[in-house]
Amino acid sequence: MKKRIAIFLFVFMSVSMITQAQSIFDLIFGGSPAPKKTATVKFADGDPQAEDEVMLISINGPIFRKVQSQNTPFSMPTDLIKNLKKDLAVVRERTEIKAVLLEIDSPGGEITASDIVYNLILKCKKETGKPVVAIFGSLGASGAYYVACSADKIMAHPTSIVGSIGVIMQSLNIEELAKKIGISPVTLKSDSTPMKDILSPYRPMTEEERASLLAIIDAMYNRFVKIVADSRKMKFEDAKKISTGAMYIADKAKELGLLDSVGYREDALEEIKTLIESESVKLVERKSEKSMSDILSFFTGDSMEGSVANLLHNAIMFGGYPTAILK
Repeated sequence: MKKRIAIFLFVFMSVSMITQAQSIFDLIFGGSPAPKKTATVKFADGDPQAEDEVMLISINGPIFRKVQSQNTPFSMPTDLIKNLKKDLAVVRERTEIKAVLLEIDSPGGEITASDIVYNLILKCKKETGKPVVAIFGSLGASGAYYVACSADKIMAHPTSIVGSIGVIMQSLNIEELAKKIGISPVTLKSDSTPMKDILSPYRPMTEEERASLLAIIDAMYNRFVKIVADSRKMKFEDAKKISTGAMYIADKAKELGLLDSVGYREDALEEIKTLIESESVKLVERKSEKSMSDILSFFTGDSMEGSVANLLHNAIMFGGYPTAILK
């Protein structure tokens, strides 16, 4: 481990010194701006000889704007929105790309992050005219379904769990536990702001506070249902009937109108070929250089994804602030 850290420090310092030296040189001698790189992609699936390309965009795991890995002191936050914008920039730039395959495997996440992802994909689709087909993996729940509503067609694998349409806000009350272990919280707030410590774990919630939070949740829920209704071409009341927080197996979700079809990636590509009127397509993904976080994770020997620390961080990352979650 000491050897790894020593190697990491050497590489990190070398890269930093080179970068700083280049910046100083450009500042003094007026270095020319770097030429804009052409969007490059790499083959992922399908017919490698096909001229028409389909961009693969994957969304895996909880949907948050940034997730800071806690498993090493050198880990950096992964930025879902930033990566998505890079993928969509490739879709905009490459004329060879005719459509997008959006593969989602997620239990949901924070409502604003889900809404941003939904809006970015929808905006790209409207600006380019390139269709989007979404397909769920193991999970297409709540915020994941919110995101999929940006697609022209929504599919799922036969064993996918789909639905859980709703909004939830949770907190703990540890008032009695705190008393038993001798903890006495001190909260100072103005008389004009009685709700400033709303959802405090050290006191019961008042009825006024409950009504205030439920009004927020209901507004977010109604927005979610409207997005589902618009995407699935349903009446609002019909969409609301199936937006109870319940989860469904793929075939049931299709029966309820939440899916267009059930199948696999190859079936999604066939759907895309129909939409773009093409006989053959190749699935491609953005070709990206190794990020600093990848390099740091390599030298520390830890994976940035799937750690228990990440999952715990996702659960408590918003501290004591009320956060609406789609799950």
